[in-house]
Amino acid sequence: MGRAKLSVGAAAAVVVGALAVVVQPAGSGTAVPAADSGAVALAAAGAGAGKAADLDGDGYDDLAVGAPDAAVKDHAKAGYVALTFGTSGGVRVDRHQGLTQSHAGVPGTPEAGDRFGSALALGDMDGDGYADLVVGASGEAIGDVKGAGSVTVVFGSPTGLSDKAIAFHSPTVTARQGFGGRLALGDFDHDGLKDLAVVDGTKVDVLPGSKNLRTTTAPKLTRITPPGGGAGTHGIESGDIDGDGYDDLVTVAYFDDPADEGTLGVLPGSRSGLKSTPLGRNIGLPFADYDAVVGDVDGDGKDDVVIDTGFSDGPDDYLLRTFPGGTGGLDAAHAVVWDGGPPQGTAAALADVNGDGHADLLVSDTSAPDSDGFSNAGALTVVPGGDGRLDSSAARTLSLDTKGVVGVAETGDLFGAALAPGDYNGDGTTDLAVGARGKWKGTGAVSLLYGGDGGLTGEGSLLFGPDSFGYEAVKASFGAALSAPPA
Repeated sequence: MGRAKLSVGAAAAVVVGALAVVVQPAGSGTAVPAADSGAVALAAAGAGAGKAADLDGDGYDDLAVGAPDAAVKDHAKAGYVALTFGTSGGVRVDRHQGLTQSHAGVPGTPEAGDRFGSALALGDMDGDGYADLVVGASGEAIGDVKGAGSVTVVFGSPTGLSDKAIAFHSPTVTARQGFGGRLALGDFDHDGLKDLAVVDGTKVDVLPGSKNLRTTTAPKLTRITPPGGGAGTHGIESGDIDGDGYDDLVTVAYFDDPADEGTLGVLPGSRSGLKSTPLGRNIGLPFADYDAVVGDVDGDGKDDVVIDTGFSDGPDDYLLRTFPGGTGGLDAAHAVVWDGGPPQGTAAALADVNGDGHADLLVSDTSAPDSDGFSNAGALTVVPGGDGRLDSSAARTLSLDTKGVVGVAETGDLFGAALAPGDYNGDGTTDLAVGARGKWKGTGAVSLLYGGDGGLTGEGSLLFGPDSFGYEAVKASFGAALSAPPA
């Protein structure tokens, strides 16, 4: 398929197979998303037929897109979420739902600076067979406390988003806390229901999944201190590090500040949930500003952790390290340093995109130049996993300038700002949604790349923005956050 050139000055029709998707420039969309806006009714399978990120139970992963900087009812940066549904033909943008804090059943109201949609996750927290949508609003004011943050869980149903939701905030509210900005889903107690972990300053709060969660008026949170988290927590990810069937929580925490030393640790899952005693030894980091991603790189049935620093002014510039998982936790003694010329960017996800049974590393570089050399267009490097290590010799870079990929790379796109692996067409291979939150002068867009025998390909790819749904577009940062299947 040839690459479609998109113009900022006029609407463009991008033809993907038999589906024509209208993608328009910033400034033309004015509608505030409403439930079932423009939805096309499709038959849904019964509960239990769906996958981990299947909101309507039809057997296909679905995709939620955050636009946290969008105005809602004239409230600047109130934010919204657009939900699109997987089908046998891939993501269908002509069937969609929009979600704001004015959605029926959602607690709260849209306010300036809420940034609803700043973090997203999909997973079944109440065990009804339908994935539920978790939405962070990192700027939410709690009473008079500005920027405290909140989390909303909207429950899934055969028609997609239901009108049942709960919301909660930190037990200890402080200004500019940003609660809801970093979260992770995992089955920490192995009861078949997804549990939710949320970064809360120097702590992590956990909301256990429950069959009666949707009727819970005051969700009870369990608070845990991550290893080394004296000054704060940079990030969390879930996965089964020791292979015991319980998801564990991987944490990166600060000693003092992001430019100082940090700690990589693992809080193990158990029948009673996450334990406060770390699994194995904690791993000291030269800096706390490391990104960690979790997946089974070597195919041994235990999840591994890949970390890197996004710094570009020292000997560890963009250096990737893999720590193998094991029954005793992360194996620092056998850590593997990626042996190619380090791909610039940060570790963004681990997912098996070539179907060989090993998780592949996706490295995102939002600062990568476009074809004219202008910065911040963005690119993505795929480093295949293999027996024992990442295969640097087979690394491949993708961007909006890659042959066959719909779109064109332009300065400021920030392609790779968010990633969401999932099987959106149900063919058994992993596809990838890529956020480009700066596309079209800050409107933002999402690129859909489908998986095949050789990995991700431009064939059948799709590029869409908020105007594909008639939603607010001006500097919305559409694609700043994407949902992904839980561990």
